[in-house]
Amino acid sequence: MFLSPKNAEFFYSNAEFFSTSKLHALDQYLSNNSSNYTHQQIHQIIESLLIQRGEKILKQEKLYLIRKLERSFLISNPMGRLSANIIGLITKILISKKLIQIKKYNSP
Repeated sequence: MFLSPKNAEFFYSNAEFFSTSKLHALDQYLSNNSSNYTHQQIHQIIESLLIQRGEKILKQEKLYLIRKLERSFLISNPMGRLSANIIGLITKILISKKLIQIKKYNSP
């Protein structure tokens, strides 16, 4: 089942009056629950309306978050290794200078 051109035009003209927050809510709902072709057509109409309004659709927001997470991993891994090596080096120096004492526990 699919939307006829007349029904699609009717939905599009009425969906233009929805608020942006309602369109975002519909975008999120239909991205999770589009079970047939009609829902997919309605979802495409809603996405096109959001894009026309200059808003980001849910797919774009997810891609942005994934890219941001990937960039943070690229930056944090070398920085994390560097800081761990510096902390380890300082700890070894302090232990060798006897400024830090390590208590050894006897096992029972």
